[in-house]
Amino acid sequence: MSEVRTEDVSFFGAAGASVSGKLYLPPAGQNHRIGIVMCHGFGGVKEGVLPGLATLLAGAGYTALTFDFRGFGGTGGQVGRLVPDEQVEDTVHALEYLAGSGRVDPEQVGLYGTSFGGGVAALAAAYSDRPKALAVSVPVTSGSGWLKSMTRYYEFRDLKAKAMASIREKTATGAIAMVDRFDIMIPDPLSLERYTQKIPMAMETFYHVSHHEPIARAADIAVPTLMFGVKTDQLVPVSQTIDFYDRLTVEKALDLSDYGTHWAVYDELLPVVSAKAIAWYDRHLRGVAHVDR
Repeated sequence: MSEVRTEDVSFFGAAGASVSGKLYLPPAGQNHRIGIVMCHGFGGVKEGVLPGLATLLAGAGYTALTFDFRGFGGTGGQVGRLVPDEQVEDTVHALEYLAGSGRVDPEQVGLYGTSFGGGVAALAAAYSDRPKALAVSVPVTSGSGWLKSMTRYYEFRDLKAKAMASIREKTATGAIAMVDRFDIMIPDPLSLERYTQKIPMAMETFYHVSHHEPIARAADIAVPTLMFGVKTDQLVPVSQTIDFYDRLTVEKALDLSDYGTHWAVYDELLPVVSAKAIAWYDRHLRGVAHVDR
């Protein structure tokens, strides 16, 4: 019996730099010729939290593409400088790369995003006509709201001042002030346990994320949208999922777990997330309806 295969790929992104990607390919005889572009979270890389779901999607007949955003992993660009609008651009380019790769029907491409990549994917779906179905899990849909949820008021003000000071210094010297990811994404105890690797990040990222508001474009999304949230998520408040869902005007579905951490969607909830995401894509990309049991 043939199995899921992976293939390292690269393509040119929005800034002209090479983007590092990985394809998860369906077993022979199970290829639906439908593609799913997948967006990972804050400061992460394609080998991080997505392989589990990508493998299950490929096993169900989908060609899944994971990739590194510019400045992270194997993709070119200024290391550690995270600009959400640029990540949206990278996602739009990934959609067009997969559509033009010859591996899938260009009119049958879906989009998946998780955590910070959930809001990025949502904006890409609002800006591009390419994706025909969207699914997001535990998403950041308001950058300012997310940053404030992790800090006290004075801490938020202090981080904002540091970000602006770093931009001011860059105008004078060209130097980009670097900090650890946790200096911007203030960790709760569970995050400290989960994220053990130090990730360098530009201090000005705080400024860019504070102006990242996918929720303002929720009504512009024109494709069926499935959302997953965890009520006990300590890293991204579940209100980020619910508030965005309430503003959607398309066919939509919401799955809220009563238990689990932010990472439950990659671990103990993965069987549920994968089954429902596959059913969503089957319905809206393959035209195959599942019977709820």
